[in-house]
Amino acid sequence: MGIVGELEKLGIKVHWHELPHVDDSEGEIGRSFALLAHTSEAVSQAIAKQSFPLVLSGNCMASAGAACGLGIEDLGFIYFDAHDDQETPAWNTNGYLDAMGLSMLNGRSWETIAKTIPGFRPFEYNKFVYCGLREVCDESKQRVADCGADVIWGNAETKVDFAAELLKYLRARDYSPALVHLDLDVLDESVGKVNGYESAGGLDEDDLMKSMALVPFNATPKSLTVCSFNPNLGDGDKIATIGVRAVVQFMTSLLRSGALKSS
Repeated sequence: MGIVGELEKLGIKVHWHELPHVDDSEGEIGRSFALLAHTSEAVSQAIAKQSFPLVLSGNCMASAGAACGLGIEDLGFIYFDAHDDQETPAWNTNGYLDAMGLSMLNGRSWETIAKTIPGFRPFEYNKFVYCGLREVCDESKQRVADCGADVIWGNAETKVDFAAELLKYLRARDYSPALVHLDLDVLDESVGKVNGYESAGGLDEDDLMKSMALVPFNATPKSLTVCSFNPNLGDGDKIATIGVRAVVQFMTSLLRSGALKSS
Protein backbone atom coordinates (compact mmCIF):
# COMPACT_ATOMS: atom_id res chain seq x y z
CA MET A 1 0.00 0.00 0.00
CA GLY A 2 1.12 3.57 -0.65
CA ILE A 3 0.95 4.58 2.99
CA VAL A 4 3.29 1.78 4.03
CA GLY A 5 5.90 2.85 1.50
CA GLU A 6 5.71 6.48 2.60
CA LEU A 7 6.15 5.54 6.27
CA GLU A 8 9.07 3.28 5.47
CA LYS A 9 10.74 6.23 3.74
CA LEU A 10 10.72 7.92 7.15
CA GLY A 11 12.60 4.98 8.63
CA ILE A 12 9.51 3.61 10.36
CA LYS A 13 9.18 -0.16 10.51
CA VAL A 14 5.57 -0.97 9.67
CA HIS A 15 3.83 -4.08 10.98
CA TRP A 16 0.67 -4.55 8.90
CA HIS A 17 -2.28 -6.27 10.59
CA GLU A 18 -5.58 -6.87 8.81
CA LEU A 19 -8.56 -7.60 11.02
CA PRO A 20 -9.96 -11.10 10.65
CA HIS A 21 -13.16 -11.69 8.70
CA VAL A 22 -16.37 -11.47 10.71
CA ASP A 23 -18.99 -14.12 10.05
CA ASP A 24 -21.97 -12.72 8.12
CA SER A 25 -24.32 -14.75 10.29
CA GLU A 26 -23.70 -12.42 13.22
CA GLY A 27 -25.93 -9.69 11.78
CA GLU A 28 -25.03 -6.05 11.11
CA ILE A 29 -24.86 -4.91 14.73
CA GLY A 30 -23.07 -8.05 15.87
CA ARG A 31 -20.51 -7.74 13.06
CA SER A 32 -19.87 -4.12 13.93
CA PHE A 33 -19.13 -4.89 17.56
CA ALA A 34 -17.04 -7.92 16.60
CA LEU A 35 -14.89 -5.59 14.49
CA LEU A 36 -14.58 -3.20 17.42
CA ALA A 37 -13.45 -6.13 19.57
CA HIS A 38 -10.85 -7.09 16.96
CA THR A 39 -9.70 -3.47 16.76
CA SER A 40 -9.23 -3.32 20.52
CA GLU A 41 -7.25 -6.56 20.49
CA ALA A 42 -5.04 -5.37 17.62
CA VAL A 43 -4.30 -2.08 19.37
CA SER A 44 -3.46 -3.89 22.62
CA GLN A 45 -1.09 -6.18 20.73
CA ALA A 46 0.62 -3.19 19.09
CA ILE A 47 1.06 -1.51 22.47
CA ALA A 48 2.51 -4.72 23.95
CA LYS A 49 5.10 -4.71 21.16
CA GLN A 50 5.88 -1.04 21.86
CA SER A 51 4.50 -0.10 18.45
CA PHE A 52 2.38 2.99 17.70
CA PRO A 53 -1.16 2.00 16.61
CA LEU A 54 -2.29 3.51 13.30
CA VAL A 55 -5.85 2.38 12.60
CA LEU A 56 -7.23 2.64 9.06
CA SER A 57 -10.96 2.07 8.92
CA GLY A 58 -13.98 2.69 6.75
CA ASN A 59 -16.00 3.45 9.87
CA CYS A 60 -15.27 6.24 12.34
CA MET A 61 -16.55 4.24 15.32
CA ALA A 62 -13.25 2.30 15.03
CA SER A 63 -11.85 4.84 17.49
CA ALA A 64 -14.10 3.33 20.16
CA GLY A 65 -12.28 0.02 19.69
CA ALA A 66 -8.92 1.77 19.65
CA ALA A 67 -9.67 3.59 22.91
CA CYS A 68 -10.54 0.30 24.61
CA GLY A 69 -7.36 -1.31 23.33
CA LEU A 70 -5.12 1.47 24.60
CA GLY A 71 -6.02 0.67 28.20
CA ILE A 72 -5.42 4.23 29.39
CA GLU A 73 -7.48 5.37 32.38
CA ASP A 74 -7.43 9.13 31.79
CA LEU A 75 -7.47 9.18 27.99
CA GLY A 76 -7.78 12.45 26.08
CA PHE A 77 -9.33 12.84 22.64
CA ILE A 78 -8.26 15.06 19.75
CA TYR A 79 -11.00 14.68 17.15
CA PHE A 80 -10.85 15.99 13.59
CA ASP A 81 -14.44 15.42 12.48
CA ALA A 82 -17.37 17.26 10.94
CA HIS A 83 -19.76 15.23 13.12
CA ASP A 84 -19.97 14.76 16.87
CA ASP A 85 -20.60 10.95 16.84
CA GLN A 86 -22.58 11.21 20.08
CA GLU A 87 -26.02 10.16 18.82
CA THR A 88 -27.95 7.36 20.54
CA PRO A 89 -30.54 4.91 19.13
CA ALA A 90 -33.27 6.84 20.90
CA TRP A 91 -32.90 9.87 18.66
CA ASN A 92 -30.81 8.71 15.71
CA THR A 93 -32.63 9.18 12.39
CA ASN A 94 -30.19 7.84 9.78
CA GLY A 95 -29.69 4.33 11.18
CA TYR A 96 -25.94 4.79 10.98
CA LEU A 97 -24.02 3.16 13.83
CA ASP A 98 -21.01 5.36 13.10
CA ALA A 99 -22.98 8.32 14.44
CA MET A 100 -22.99 6.62 17.85
CA GLY A 101 -19.31 5.76 18.34
CA LEU A 102 -18.67 8.21 21.15
CA SER A 103 -21.95 7.55 22.94
CA MET A 104 -21.06 3.82 22.88
CA LEU A 105 -17.68 4.57 24.40
CA ASN A 106 -19.24 6.83 27.01
CA GLY A 107 -21.72 4.14 28.08
CA ARG A 108 -24.80 5.99 26.82
CA SER A 109 -25.75 3.60 24.00
CA TRP A 110 -25.51 -0.13 23.25
CA GLU A 111 -24.41 -0.57 26.87
CA THR A 112 -24.64 -4.37 27.03
CA ILE A 113 -23.04 -5.35 23.72
CA ALA A 114 -20.32 -2.71 24.19
CA LYS A 115 -19.07 -4.77 27.13
CA THR A 116 -18.00 -7.45 24.62
CA ILE A 117 -15.19 -5.13 23.47
CA PRO A 118 -12.01 -6.10 25.35
CA GLY A 119 -10.97 -3.30 27.67
CA PHE A 120 -14.34 -1.56 27.52
CA ARG A 121 -15.43 0.66 30.34
CA PRO A 122 -17.44 3.89 30.16
CA PHE A 123 -14.96 6.61 29.23
CA GLU A 124 -15.26 10.11 30.63
CA TYR A 125 -14.66 12.96 28.19
CA ASN A 126 -12.74 15.19 30.56
CA LYS A 127 -10.09 16.04 27.96
CA PHE A 128 -11.70 16.37 24.56
CA VAL A 129 -11.29 18.78 21.66
CA TYR A 130 -13.10 18.74 18.32
CA CYS A 131 -11.52 20.44 15.31
CA GLY A 132 -13.74 21.20 12.30
CA LEU A 133 -17.04 20.20 13.91
CA ARG A 134 -20.01 21.65 12.02
CA GLU A 135 -22.60 19.13 10.82
CA VAL A 136 -24.57 18.96 14.07
CA CYS A 137 -28.12 19.82 15.10
CA ASP A 138 -28.98 22.05 18.05
CA GLU A 139 -29.54 19.02 20.28
CA SER A 140 -26.10 17.70 19.38
CA LYS A 141 -24.53 21.06 20.13
CA GLN A 142 -26.04 20.88 23.60
CA ARG A 143 -24.72 17.35 24.14
CA VAL A 144 -21.25 18.45 23.07
CA ALA A 145 -21.47 21.34 25.52
CA ASP A 146 -22.76 19.06 28.28
CA CYS A 147 -19.80 16.68 27.93
CA GLY A 148 -17.41 19.61 28.33
CA ALA A 149 -15.67 19.24 24.97
CA ASP A 150 -13.70 22.13 23.54
CA VAL A 151 -14.68 22.93 19.95
CA ILE A 152 -13.09 24.67 16.98
CA TRP A 153 -16.20 25.13 14.87
CA GLY A 154 -16.16 25.00 11.10
CA ASN A 155 -17.74 27.99 9.40
CA ALA A 156 -19.07 28.11 5.85
CA GLU A 157 -19.19 31.92 5.84
CA THR A 158 -15.86 32.86 7.41
CA LYS A 159 -12.46 31.25 6.90
CA VAL A 160 -11.18 29.66 10.12
CA ASP A 161 -7.47 29.32 10.87
CA PHE A 162 -7.91 25.81 12.25
CA ALA A 163 -4.24 25.16 12.97
CA ALA A 164 -3.81 28.40 14.91
CA GLU A 165 -6.98 27.79 16.91
CA LEU A 166 -6.02 24.20 17.64
CA LEU A 167 -2.59 25.30 18.82
CA LYS A 168 -4.23 27.73 21.26
CA TYR A 169 -6.31 24.93 22.77
CA LEU A 170 -3.41 22.48 22.97
CA ARG A 171 -1.25 25.06 24.73
CA ALA A 172 -4.01 26.11 27.12
CA ARG A 173 -5.04 22.63 28.25
CA ASP A 174 -3.45 19.21 28.63
CA TYR A 175 -5.25 16.60 26.49
CA SER A 176 -2.56 13.96 26.99
CA PRO A 177 -2.28 11.04 26.68
CA ALA A 178 -4.47 11.35 23.60
CA LEU A 179 -6.26 9.28 21.01
CA VAL A 180 -6.12 11.22 17.74
CA HIS A 181 -9.02 10.70 15.35
CA LEU A 182 -9.08 11.87 11.74
CA ASP A 183 -12.39 11.48 9.93
CA LEU A 184 -11.60 12.66 6.42
CA ASP A 185 -14.98 14.39 6.07
CA VAL A 186 -13.48 17.08 8.27
CA LEU A 187 -12.21 18.38 4.92
CA ASP A 188 -14.24 21.09 3.25
CA GLU A 189 -16.56 19.89 0.50
CA SER A 190 -14.57 21.92 -2.02
CA VAL A 191 -11.61 19.57 -1.53
CA GLY A 192 -13.47 16.60 -3.00
CA LYS A 193 -15.81 13.70 -2.37
CA VAL A 194 -14.79 11.83 0.78
CA ASN A 195 -17.68 9.68 1.95
CA GLY A 196 -20.93 11.36 0.89
CA TYR A 197 -21.13 13.47 4.06
CA GLU A 198 -19.00 16.40 2.92
CA SER A 199 -20.02 19.92 3.87
CA ALA A 200 -18.87 23.51 3.64
CA GLY A 201 -16.87 25.18 6.39
CA GLY A 202 -14.24 22.49 6.88
CA LEU A 203 -10.48 22.29 6.66
CA ASP A 204 -8.68 22.71 3.39
CA GLU A 205 -5.65 20.58 2.59
CA ASP A 206 -3.19 23.09 4.03
CA ASP A 207 -5.23 23.39 7.25
CA LEU A 208 -5.11 19.65 7.70
CA MET A 209 -1.37 19.32 7.10
CA LYS A 210 -0.53 22.11 9.53
CA SER A 211 -2.89 20.76 12.18
CA MET A 212 -1.65 17.18 11.97
CA ALA A 213 1.97 18.33 12.07
CA LEU A 214 1.55 20.37 15.26
CA VAL A 215 -0.32 17.81 17.37
CA PRO A 216 2.67 15.61 18.38
CA PHE A 217 4.64 18.66 19.54
CA ASN A 218 1.81 19.89 21.77
CA ALA A 219 0.26 16.66 23.08
CA THR A 220 1.22 13.04 23.67
CA PRO A 221 -0.59 10.95 21.05
CA LYS A 222 -0.99 7.25 21.83
CA SER A 223 -2.79 6.24 18.62
CA LEU A 224 -4.09 7.64 15.34
CA THR A 225 -7.30 6.56 13.62
CA VAL A 226 -7.89 7.58 9.99
CA CYS A 227 -11.38 6.75 8.83
CA SER A 228 -14.56 7.29 6.81
CA PHE A 229 -13.16 7.33 3.30
CA ASN A 230 -15.05 5.91 0.33
CA PRO A 231 -12.71 5.76 -2.68
CA ASN A 232 -15.55 5.08 -5.13
CA LEU A 233 -17.22 8.51 -5.15
CA GLY A 234 -15.09 10.10 -7.85
CA ASP A 235 -12.19 11.68 -5.94
CA GLY A 236 -10.66 8.51 -4.53
CA ASP A 237 -7.07 9.08 -5.66
CA LYS A 238 -7.09 12.73 -4.57
CA ILE A 239 -8.49 12.09 -1.10
CA ALA A 240 -6.26 9.04 -0.59
CA THR A 241 -3.22 11.17 -1.42
CA ILE A 242 -4.32 13.83 1.07
CA GLY A 243 -4.93 11.20 3.74
CA VAL A 244 -1.48 9.69 3.23
CA ARG A 245 0.12 13.13 3.36
CA ALA A 246 -1.70 13.88 6.62
CA VAL A 247 -0.45 10.65 8.20
CA VAL A 248 3.11 11.35 7.01
CA GLN A 249 2.97 14.87 8.48
CA PHE A 250 1.77 13.45 11.79
CA MET A 251 4.34 10.66 11.91
CA THR A 252 7.16 13.00 10.91
CA SER A 253 6.32 15.23 13.86
CA LEU A 254 6.00 12.17 16.11
CA LEU A 255 9.55 11.21 15.14
CA ARG A 256 10.91 14.73 15.59
CA SER A 257 9.23 15.06 18.99
CA GLY A 258 11.01 11.90 20.15
CA ALA A 259 7.76 10.07 20.88
CA LEU A 260 8.43 7.59 18.07
CA LYS A 261 11.75 6.02 17.15
CA SER A 262 12.78 5.10 13.62
CA SER A 263 13.93 1.55 12.96
